[in-house]
Amino acid sequence: MEPAPAAPETAIQAFLAAVDSNAVDRMAALWGTDRGPSTVVLRNAQDRERRIAIMQRLLQHDAFQFVSGTAGPAPRPGRRVLYVELRRGDRRATVPFTVVGQRAGGWLVEDIGLEAVMPLANPRTGTSP
Repeated sequence: MEPAPAAPETAIQAFLAAVDSNAVDRMAALWGTDRGPSTVVLRNAQDRERRIAIMQRLLQHDAFQFVSGTAGPAPRPGRRVLYVELRRGDRRATVPFTVVGQRAGGWLVEDIGLEAVMPLANPRTGTSP
């Protein structure tokens, strides 16, 4: 197993690269908690695979960039929230990614504000019939 990325930004970049290449095993290895990647801490493989498939489908994008985020509640210790603007066609969404430092070193994606990506994933969101 590859070590966790050394920087929070690198963890998100690697996760989004795995989304792009449909590398669900790599996504699972980059998503987890301070106790380790989901492949270690989420024992129910079927549940893990279902969650990864949902993230992969929602986070598909043409391009991304890190942006300044809005002030919100401070994350728990050992975590950082970074904001990423995802672009798909002419649609954009700014998505918060919470990354967590590993006890063994490196960073993993712990949480993704998937509700923020819904307008990108569903072009009809927010439009009238």
